[in-house]
Amino acid sequence: MEHTGKFTRHYWLTLGMARTIGVNLPEAMRVGDLLRDDFALMVAECCQCKLSSQCVAWMASQGAGAEDLPAWCILRPRLAPLREPA
Repeated sequence: MEHTGKFTRHYWLTLGMARTIGVNLPEAMRVGDLLRDDFALMVAECCQCKLSSQCVAWMASQGAGAEDLPAWCILRPRLAPLREPA
C-alpha cells in the first residue's frame, strides 16, 4: 500500500506543479500534446525526486500562479514546453 500512496502523492504533485505554471495536463493529453506514457514517466520521475517535499510549500507560495517552475524541479524541462504562449 505504501507504493500506491507514494504514486498517488506524486501524481497530484505533478498535476499541481503543472497547473501552477498554467499547464493543464489532462487537456494536453486530450488534444494530443502529451502522450499518456509521457505523463506516466513524469509521475515516475517525480517519485524519484529527492526535493519533492518542497513542492507543496512552493505551490502554496505562488498564489495566482508562476511564470516557471523552480530550477530544482525535475519536471521543469518536460512541463515548460507545454505552457501556452503568453
